[in-house]
Amino acid sequence: MFKIAVMGCGVVGSGVCDILLAKQEEISARFQREVKLSYIVDVRKMPDTPYEKFLTDKAEDVFNDPEVRLIVVTIGGLEYPYLLSKRALSAGINVVTSNKEVVAAYAKELSRIAFENKCRFLYEASSGGGIPIIRPLNICLSSNDILEIQGILNGTTNYILTKMSSKGLSFDTVLKEAQQKGYAEANPAADVDGYDAARKIAILSSIAYKGFVEYNDVKCTGIRDVKAEDHANAAKLGYVIKLIAGSKLLPDGSVTATVEPKLVPKDNILAAVNSVYNAVLVKGSYTGDSLFYGKGAGKLATASAVCGDIIEILGRPTEDTLMPYVEKDLKVSNDTDIPCRFYLRFDITRAIEDSVSIAMREIFGPETVFAAFGGVLGMITPPIKESAVEGLTRAFEAATDTDFGCSMRVLE
Repeated sequence: MFKIAVMGCGVVGSGVCDILLAKQEEISARFQREVKLSYIVDVRKMPDTPYEKFLTDKAEDVFNDPEVRLIVVTIGGLEYPYLLSKRALSAGINVVTSNKEVVAAYAKELSRIAFENKCRFLYEASSGGGIPIIRPLNICLSSNDILEIQGILNGTTNYILTKMSSKGLSFDTVLKEAQQKGYAEANPAADVDGYDAARKIAILSSIAYKGFVEYNDVKCTGIRDVKAEDHANAAKLGYVIKLIAGSKLLPDGSVTATVEPKLVPKDNILAAVNSVYNAVLVKGSYTGDSLFYGKGAGKLATASAVCGDIIEILGRPTEDTLMPYVEKDLKVSNDTDIPCRFYLRFDITRAIEDSVSIAMREIFGPETVFAAFGGVLGMITPPIKESAVEGLTRAFEAATDTDFGCSMRVLE
């Protein structure tokens, strides 16, 4: 018998339980062995639910049962789910998790423990929810040198930005609506400040570039400063604003890794990814661009990814290869001196558009384009270094009687 325990019966955990209960006979027949959900560890009682007869509030009940072969860790937070995962793997019990915090911080250690104890540590659901992306990077695209990843990896921020753009609403108004609908947490910082996406791009980059990327090294800027007027100006200029998590392999073997709102050209495929959907664009040396698109979060979408890992383990329960990122760390380079185009926002205090246009092109160059909406001037510069932006914006403020608001890169 192959017993499975689910640690945490919240949104994702309950989805995993639902799928296992619906599919365990089919899965058992496929692998010619009885596969059974046997424990659900949760402090809640949950009477009159399908989960009630499997419930225990003691993790020890799971570890004391020698027939438990796999533990699904869907508990949030960092230290406790990490310790559960470490204990299970050290005992030779397979672990599947959707917890991106644990994976981003401890994947090196947990992968090595799995290898040494001939079991597996899988985490497809940690980056992209229901989108298959980790397994394709590990297997389908593994003969490629991955050159670049660009993606929309957070459904909450994508919903907010989409609604701001389509309805002309403020960030605060749409955030409140997202919280009411359950798309955003009461404390939305992990999403709107970019930390959730930073963990995900660090995980994907570690796999793609075959070296560990520390998520604290990811340069991270959230969406709190994006205004409705920025969306209007971007639309006039042929762009949409998206929170882009991206990384790129540099010639010296280091990588850039960032999360930040960017202006995305309307003809770029990522511009069409709206609402709570996510997408990941991977550039391979042989395949060119490959797009992975789907629901980046949600109960059953994420649970589906977890169950895919379970099926993978049933087919190959022993970790007989060691992930390259376990043995190697990658340097995350600061990309401030790589020239790129910037969108700059200024509040117009003297509405003399012609003089603003002349000053703009004198300071930033003749290729500069601009649009104005609601007392806000937006411009897109020619390629410049980030280190030069501050001096140029100060010169523009002095020449035009405007106040600098914010800057965003343009996705090339």
